[in-house]
Amino acid sequence: MPGGDPPDSDQPPDMIKSMKDFEFRGLPWNVTFGAGAVQSLPQILAMSGLRKALILSTPGRLRHVEMLGSLLGDSVAGTFAGAAVHVPAGVVAEAGRAARGSGADCTVSIGGGSTTGLGKRLRMEAGLPQIAIPTTYAGSEMTPIWGVTEGNVKSTGRDPRVLPIAVIYDPELLVSLPPAIAGPSALNAMAQAIANVSTNPVVGLLAREAIRVLAQGLPRVMDHIDNVEAHAVMLYGSCLAGAALGLGRSGLHHRICHVLGGLYNLPHAETHAVILPYSVAHTARTAPEDAVLIAAALGVSDPAAHLYEWMRRSSTKQSLRALGLSESNVDKAAAAVANGGNTGYAADEVLRLLRCAFAGRPPGADR
Repeated sequence: MPGGDPPDSDQPPDMIKSMKDFEFRGLPWNVTFGAGAVQSLPQILAMSGLRKALILSTPGRLRHVEMLGSLLGDSVAGTFAGAAVHVPAGVVAEAGRAARGSGADCTVSIGGGSTTGLGKRLRMEAGLPQIAIPTTYAGSEMTPIWGVTEGNVKSTGRDPRVLPIAVIYDPELLVSLPPAIAGPSALNAMAQAIANVSTNPVVGLLAREAIRVLAQGLPRVMDHIDNVEAHAVMLYGSCLAGAALGLGRSGLHHRICHVLGGLYNLPHAETHAVILPYSVAHTARTAPEDAVLIAAALGVSDPAAHLYEWMRRSSTKQSLRALGLSESNVDKAAAAVANGGNTGYAADEVLRLLRCAFAGRPPGADR
């Protein structure tokens, strides 16, 4: 071509301009997904060279515990049904004593993020590998992130050792999930993906696909809570969202929710659901390029307003006040978020966000 080399037809110029340098390190996931997948648990246990499992759950999952007991038979070392939200240090200690007394060489957790989180701490403190069977959309099973609460402080960190050695996603186990749990759990998963839409090109793909899938699946599962296929869609979305968080980062949204959970014991998923529209509105002001990606993945023009409507439709408690936060603690929580370490978050912005979330006003109503 006169005047220069011909353009590279395989690489559109706009793609070349948008490429950025990045680093990517994967995680050793081992996922079994599908209706009836829980039946593969004995085989997974045997293939992992494990013989005796301590089954972890919350008190409300005893039906699932009995089912796992029937599947595993003599491979059950014992059960611990005391998992609790925010993974209290005292519960971890109690579960550790149960593990030692039972002679378990691994744990099998069945439940939501609280149960998976307990299994992660037992991996750290007792060296017990975990097989996770999620029955919510928590996504924790796909991350190397651990958390524990002692006193009024929730500590979190990343450690590749805590990643479950296997994850079993079986949508048939979720058909009894109450809508009041399903809705906030889905928005919790959405928050994990939204935080990572632009972390790097690979993680961003996972995150944006997670948002797209969750946005399509949430209406289906809320309208048809007993539909196995709807739960399969949501589990797929939460798997992707958890993977994005596991490979990526957390930000202001997760910082706020961890502070509120640790200081005031607000419920985990419900707090994420309430905060999400406001954290996305904050993103629109501070990182508009990320907001464009979020809006495109959701298929809407105003993601904060869209998520606010979804929060109101799918959550029975729609403000921090309704979740039990007292008005006198709003300023204290904002200070803890802004001042906890080198966060870089402006105190006035955090306080504005929390005041709006406390009242349950539409995002941006304070502007």
